[in-house]
Amino acid sequence: MWETPDWHEDAECAKPENLKYSENFYANKPSQQYPALKLCGECPVRRDCALWALNNKQTWGIWGGLTPKKLRRTLSVNWAGQEMRHKRFPLCPGCAAKTSSLQTKVVDRPEGGRWSTMKVVYCTECKFVWQSRTSANAVDAYHSQEEKKNNDD
Repeated sequence: MWETPDWHEDAECAKPENLKYSENFYANKPSQQYPALKLCGECPVRRDCALWALNNKQTWGIWGGLTPKKLRRTLSVNWAGQEMRHKRFPLCPGCAAKTSSLQTKVVDRPEGGRWSTMKVVYCTECKFVWQSRTSANAVDAYHSQEEKKNNDD
């Protein structure tokens, strides 16, 4: 079971009057997802929520205004959570910037341990940062592909 993040009490979806929309966050049809997406659009902790979902590899449900499809695309995984690229590269979940605006960098893990560093993806436009090995691999693959194209020209 997940611990409730600190920011959750400030979320629009956590307000008692909005609990009636809970099932909309896990609906399959876009028309049924609309009330949840509307709440996310008004939410003061939207970015925190999206970041939590990405860092915890949450690919089901709507988190921070990201649908399951957008979460999976951002994480570069398929519906089963397996890494994939196939000419589909992530967009920034913070501002929808194209992959050309995303960079990867290695940072120290706050908790240290055996693996003291991790790769993160960083948006140069809105400064949104998330930790995902599969996203970082896809962004690196995109830049390698673009570099190869430029060198071939």
